[in-house]
Amino acid sequence: MHTHHDHKHSHTHAHTHHTHTYDTHGNMTCSCAHQHEHAHSHDTSEGGCAGHDHSCSHRHDSGGHTHEGGGDDDGIKGPSDNGTWLYVSTPEYYFGTRDVGSESVHTVEIANRGADIYPISNISLIGRNAEEFATDFVGAFELGPAEAVNIDVRFTPITDGRKFADLAIDYDTIKLVDESVNRQEQDYYKARDLERSGRYRAASSTYKDYVKGNPVTSNKRRAAIKLPIIDEATMHEAGDDLALYLGAVDARDASEYGEARNRLQTLRTLYPESHLADDAWYLDGYMSLLDEHKPREALATLAELKKHFPETAYYDTLLYSEALAHIDLGEKELARNILLDLRYRHTGTDTFGVRLPKDNLTSRLWFERAESVLATQ
Repeated sequence: MHTHHDHKHSHTHAHTHHTHTYDTHGNMTCSCAHQHEHAHSHDTSEGGCAGHDHSCSHRHDSGGHTHEGGGDDDGIKGPSDNGTWLYVSTPEYYFGTRDVGSESVHTVEIANRGADIYPISNISLIGRNAEEFATDFVGAFELGPAEAVNIDVRFTPITDGRKFADLAIDYDTIKLVDESVNRQEQDYYKARDLERSGRYRAASSTYKDYVKGNPVTSNKRRAAIKLPIIDEATMHEAGDDLALYLGAVDARDASEYGEARNRLQTLRTLYPESHLADDAWYLDGYMSLLDEHKPREALATLAELKKHFPETAYYDTLLYSEALAHIDLGEKELARNILLDLRYRHTGTDTFGVRLPKDNLTSRLWFERAESVLATQ
């Protein structure tokens, strides 16, 4: 295959390990995906300053193994083999034996694990059997720092026999940061891998190192959200309940609200005594209110939280969220009464027309929030 220096190509080869077979269903086809890549790049920007890095790559992983860049002594992964921080989740995939005319789908994630920008101009299928594969790519887009996109690859065998196809990803690089920033960003993915393998204490330590490094991508916010959850959970010897909750946080972050809610419901059903059970109710209601804009569903979920956990640490947040839901529904009087209750809970002085919050940070926060919204109603 010939490459061109004005683009970068990443190729996934699908081929079969077996010859075709037959049964009562007719011809069968075997195929597997295999990625090959070699990197050759040159920087067209002046003096190495920010600009477009036009390069071409064709990656090869012998023996069916994927090498996502070298490793350093500190365990942080380096760039992928094409010299960028653009990663493909499935460099090798076996579709299995399929009937001629059937369809199989595999989802490939293309992720930007750095702090530069990758404009992706085209994702196409090439190779001798390319007509038997398809993707749902619809047009050019950019992958910003810490962003990812899923692409479905469909295999629909037309004839029997071994099949080959390349998934070609054409992209450029817009340099925004020094490579040290990109390398430091890998601490986040290292921590995430530790978290997903259940090594929560190590994950917490690595997330903290990452945040201390003043990262520049949205992964900083993600790490900051997970750190207190993991730290509290490790004190309670959490296990599968924590994995379910963190999975729900990830799903919500990806706007997969149905998946997030399924995980939260599973947590509440299997671990009703978990210290995370009230967190699961609250996150469920929060998604309904602020992410999905369904105030009625949010009120129902928050009512369940109040019923099951009347002493929940979320009580003030619950009241405030209920008030916002009633405002969204146009039920201003109900919202006002709830806000008055919230303000009263945190009032320290109320004499001669002077009303002041209790002398602590939490009370001042909720007192001022309630006052602020009441002033608009």
